[in-house]
Amino acid sequence: MKTLGQCDGMGMGKRAGWSASLLAIGWIGLWAGAAQAEAAAEPADAAGGDIVVTGYRYLSEDTSGTTGLPLSIEAVPQSISLVNQDFLKATDIKTLGEVAQYTPGALFDGNPGGFGSVVKLRGFTSGNAIDGLNVGLLDFEPDFATLERLEIVKGPTSVVYGAANPGGIINQVTKSARADTPSYVQVLGGSWGRWRAEGQVAGALNAAGTIRAIGVAAHEEAGSFMKRVDSAKTVAYLGLDADLTDTLSGYLHGGYEHYRRTPFDGIPTLPDGSPAPVGRSFFIGSGDFNVVTRVKRVNGGLNWEPSSAWSVSLKLNYLYYNTTGQSGFGFDLQPNGDFFLAAQRYTKNDQESFSAGLSSLYKLDDLGLADSFVTVAANYQDYRTQSNGLVPDLPNDMANIFDGIPAIEAALNAAQYPGYDYALGRRLRYLTLSAQADLKVWEPLTLLGGISWSKPDVTKRSGTGPRQDFSGDSQTSLRLAATLEPVKGLNIYASYSESFQPQLFIDTAGNVLAPLSGEQYELGVKYVSSDRRLLLSGALFDVRQANQARFDQTVNLIDRYKAIGEVRHRGLELQAVGEIVRGWQVNAGLSLLDPKIRKDDDPTLIGTTVTFLPKTTASLFTSYMFDNGLLLGGGARYVGSVNTAYDGSTRDIASYTLVDASAGYSFDGWRLQLNLKNLFDKKYYINNYQTLFYGNVVGEPRSFTISVRRDF
Repeated sequence: MKTLGQCDGMGMGKRAGWSASLLAIGWIGLWAGAAQAEAAAEPADAAGGDIVVTGYRYLSEDTSGTTGLPLSIEAVPQSISLVNQDFLKATDIKTLGEVAQYTPGALFDGNPGGFGSVVKLRGFTSGNAIDGLNVGLLDFEPDFATLERLEIVKGPTSVVYGAANPGGIINQVTKSARADTPSYVQVLGGSWGRWRAEGQVAGALNAAGTIRAIGVAAHEEAGSFMKRVDSAKTVAYLGLDADLTDTLSGYLHGGYEHYRRTPFDGIPTLPDGSPAPVGRSFFIGSGDFNVVTRVKRVNGGLNWEPSSAWSVSLKLNYLYYNTTGQSGFGFDLQPNGDFFLAAQRYTKNDQESFSAGLSSLYKLDDLGLADSFVTVAANYQDYRTQSNGLVPDLPNDMANIFDGIPAIEAALNAAQYPGYDYALGRRLRYLTLSAQADLKVWEPLTLLGGISWSKPDVTKRSGTGPRQDFSGDSQTSLRLAATLEPVKGLNIYASYSESFQPQLFIDTAGNVLAPLSGEQYELGVKYVSSDRRLLLSGALFDVRQANQARFDQTVNLIDRYKAIGEVRHRGLELQAVGEIVRGWQVNAGLSLLDPKIRKDDDPTLIGTTVTFLPKTTASLFTSYMFDNGLLLGGGARYVGSVNTAYDGSTRDIASYTLVDASAGYSFDGWRLQLNLKNLFDKKYYINNYQTLFYGNVVGEPRSFTISVRRDF
């Protein structure tokens, strides 16, 4: 059985290879030439005064605070990608999976059961945070209308976020009511009956403007290119931001989201990994089944600055979501078309997450250490999950794919409940104490050191059995870095960081795997233009992690895993984001990944490439705003081929390149926009479970949306 929270196949041909090469060459040329274009534009800026910003702007003004350090993004000795509202709107991105495809070092790793995108960073499953505090798993797709931006921090983050895996974390920054926050309404329509209505109201509640409020509401419904599949969601969000005194400010944000969708888990592959011989719109499941997720969240904070040197911050997060419904899926497809069917009903799938963080920063300028500081922090996280469900009896648990969708649907609709039930409860509590010091020891040289102590309390209960303790020992994690700034805006850094994360994967004996432990070495460079409208960054990294889980087998429809001794992911990431010249915005990325198994009990695996990870990904999206209000844009997303077996016994999942385009027109507070995705209708596949046992999902074909927005 697949429970919530689990984390045409051919090798890359000549055509895909050429598209990847051209995209990579074009990206590198753009990255190398962007600094020259920016430098050439500087004299005009000096002579003509401030640049007038028009249209979208991909590089946010607020680029600090992403790692618990009061540093601008170019000074942080770690690879970070920012995805702001302007980029989300320009591309009509609606899922975290699409965000990953436009972010170097990030990978879209499927959408198991249709619950929400799984994203990997540097080949490891990412963590999730809201406003800088860990929130555990996300089995739903957050609506971006409630967010200011996404901060994608790559590499180990245990010194800042406590227990965390080595890939990194995606921090969702909720919308605040600022003096320049707009009010707007927007309507959108698109392929397969998709439509959306969205509105935002923001403004001051008092004459002084010290108390401000924001409200967001949205409703969306959509069909699908797949037969019998549809979805709907409703979003409501409220925020209050206040400058309470000259030294004290605070915020309180909250929201409710309701998601309904037809569950779908993929089409099983043939034994050799070849795609099933069916059309792109083929559906295994039942259009009468629905899965519903209800999300409630509240987060707030206070920031006190008693002096210019000292500040104290308190943050609180509460997140609760519940998923109920029924799903059906297939597996183990045979050449004659036979495959097995299964269904389950989610009667109670709850996650409740509470996080609290207290931190303090002290600047050392008065002690003769200019631009230096120390921080201390205490973080507490409490996650509780409870999964209850029923697995029915199917009068016929075998179907034939050539019988068509109605026959498969009828077999699933004949499910007889109650069948047998299952229950799994987990509780994870972490207390993390940390300290960091950032010291400018010489005008161009800054040293960073950090240490954290984390004590996990992890328990699990299956069915009505006794609660088991999988806490393990406390863990100390380190962070060390040196940053050299030879010229203003150019930073070269070297860093070392560690991570620690208890696991919830279960082996064939029913035990949770040993905790993950990781370490990373990173060498990087960042450059920000003098007007702070363009950021160029590059990083070389070497991440090593012990006890990485990999799929072992399925026992009684429950996926079981085993731990790999040690994996090492080496790679390169390049990114350019921002404005090259007036009106020309760009977001480009290139990532090379070499994931290998270094140690394992099975000697035949040592030195082999980790499965279900593409070695090359690249992306480019650019737009130009003309003086008359016309906007033209376009881009491409490339994902390299994916090997599906260590010994090559099954076929690779083929590489793919998706081309997107957009056009818009702005006038008198109005914006009209057309977005086209997968312009050349490329057929591609995405795997959900790092195994071909359940098969692959067919990617979305060519689609369009048209939107109209009015700002007030």
